[in-house]
Amino acid sequence: MVVPSGAVLAFDATLLIDRRITLRGTGELRWTAGIEQAPALRVTAEGVAVREVVLSNPDHLGSASGKRNIGVDIAASEVTVDGVRIVGFQNGVINEPSGEFEGTIVTNCRIVDVVGAGGGRGSTSRHGEDRGDGITIWGARAVVADNVVSALSGTDARIGIHAESLATYANDPGEYLDSMFAITGNVVTGPFRRGIVLEAAMHGTVSGNTISDNTWWGIAAIDTRSVTISDNTIRWTRAEEDDQGKAWGPSRGPIVVYRSASSTVVDGNVIEIRGVASAAIRLQDAVMPEDESETFVGSVDTVVSANIVQIAGGSCPSGLVLQRALRPVVVGNRFTVSAPWDARGGIVSYLSANLLIADNSLLGPGEESGYGVRHEGEGTVHVTGNRVEGFRVALAVTNSSAGVTIAGNTVQACATGIDTFGSSGPSVIASNRLQVSGTRHINAQPATSYVTTRHMGTARPAGGVSGDLLVGNGLLWVNDQGTWRSVKVT
Repeated sequence: MVVPSGAVLAFDATLLIDRRITLRGTGELRWTAGIEQAPALRVTAEGVAVREVVLSNPDHLGSASGKRNIGVDIAASEVTVDGVRIVGFQNGVINEPSGEFEGTIVTNCRIVDVVGAGGGRGSTSRHGEDRGDGITIWGARAVVADNVVSALSGTDARIGIHAESLATYANDPGEYLDSMFAITGNVVTGPFRRGIVLEAAMHGTVSGNTISDNTWWGIAAIDTRSVTISDNTIRWTRAEEDDQGKAWGPSRGPIVVYRSASSTVVDGNVIEIRGVASAAIRLQDAVMPEDESETFVGSVDTVVSANIVQIAGGSCPSGLVLQRALRPVVVGNRFTVSAPWDARGGIVSYLSANLLIADNSLLGPGEESGYGVRHEGEGTVHVTGNRVEGFRVALAVTNSSAGVTIAGNTVQACATGIDTFGSSGPSVIASNRLQVSGTRHINAQPATSYVTTRHMGTARPAGGVSGDLLVGNGLLWVNDQGTWRSVKVT
């Protein structure tokens, strides 16, 4: 079926494609009525291709409730949408949740002026979280590549590109249930609450995309398994008053790994902060849906590596925040933060366990505020090889009872070097280069088993194991078979 160049075909109801054809051409299919709660084009036959045509909804027909208004609605497997321009719909392309439809390909499309259903700035309404997407995939084995997706200015849209598991909607599960998504090379702009999201999906990649102007999150992995978020560029422009969806209480920022996400890699992304964010990257804990115990759950085995965060006139008090994360690895990142206050800073961890924080470069605004690295919680933590500059406290590990390793770090232009308040257990604090204006190590615990440290105070050590060494107050302490003995250092 061909739509000739220059032709405009007007419709007032859904156009159904229920057999295997290719719809192509550079003409326009225009809807003027009948799709407020219905798709413009619905595909129910396997193997259909839609290429190059223009689909338009000039009057922005749609509804804030009921069934969705959709440009292209896919209810079949192996469907391709390529080079299509879709203008003014509430949802651009949707691969339906009504079955396990596999093999959807959406490439080279222009999905513009997506109309959201949210209340916008200042609204406490919970509307807008079930529609207002550029591209949505429920299913498996999908490719979403090289598209330009934008939300209509002044609207409150939901998500630019969204891939989500079928959960209870799957009535004919396929071999790759909820799995195998590639979202690459797309440009997503405009006031979407979230730019790109993988939710409860497995084995997916979000790579090489460019994202700007989101009001909630730029890229998110929610309850996912084995996904990568790599080599994306996020231009964060959100203004303070852009509080769309505030009834949901989001912590707003460019990248979020949410709740029970497992085995996520966040690598090589570039984030430029031009607006207001609470943190550049956040591993956020939350209560699982329908969990009556209301137990908070965090991510597991997340790797955050080689990301760059730059402040370009905006505000972001934390580079990376870890909330109840288990076994996170944070290596080789460069985080610049602005005006951290209270417990904010370059890398901040709360109740996480078994952390490795190594070889990061952390730059703050000066000695007046914030932490370079701050961890509070019982779990073990290794802080090694980091370069920290321009914070009130460079390295703080507090209330850890499972042992602390702080070694080989370089600290410059900070007020305090190391703070180990309340930490205990077999610990190593060694070979740190500390150029600070104040105290090098505060709140060191004499009862803790350190291999080496400084400024231990005057108390006689207690605890530890044979062979432990302590230096403090001009004395070298040695644990000899459980007995602490000292010699004056001259």
